[in-house]
Amino acid sequence: MPGLGEEDQIRAAKYLPREMPRRLFEEERFLFPGTYGVDRVRLLVRDPEWLFAYWDVDPVGMKDLGRSLGERGLALSRLTLRVIDPVSGGSSDILLPPGARWWYIRTDAARRTYRAELGVTLPSGEFRRLAQSNTVVTPRVGPSPEPARRRMSYREAKEVSPSAGAGRAARGGASDVFRPGGASDTYRR
Repeated sequence: MPGLGEEDQIRAAKYLPREMPRRLFEEERFLFPGTYGVDRVRLLVRDPEWLFAYWDVDPVGMKDLGRSLGERGLALSRLTLRVIDPVSGGSSDILLPPGARWWYIRTDAARRTYRAELGVTLPSGEFRRLAQSNTVVTPRVGPSPEPARRRMSYREAKEVSPSAGAGRAARGGASDVFRPGGASDTYRR
């Protein structure tokens, strides 16, 4: 900036472009990969009536399957989640939409054991397993069938440690006395 005084050059310099480090936004810094390159399925219990399954499919394995079946055979095949009860027997298949990576599974209210298999259902109806999940057991619905062994108010529970309360109950202490308002009274109506 010839022709300007030193102070004018300093004032004008704030409008000149500078070399700044490239700013990384949160979306750019913490990108997760589209796939981890492993055939894997995991099963989680959400509550007594719902399971949650998530999976990852190796794209290289799917390309190999496409080569063996042909592109048309692969296009007509569907990714399938098979939910199995390994103890009582029986299974159900869920045909998954393209691009799905997780699914909620409705179960019955009975306490049961479940395992999932992720695979491809071919146009012929054959199921080819890609991965097998862990085994989970759903909890029972409702309150415990066993009655409470002792009743205690919340105020008492804060003052007594679990081991000290058990000793007092064995000696016939204050925890044997019924005082309404304990947690188990909600289910006694």
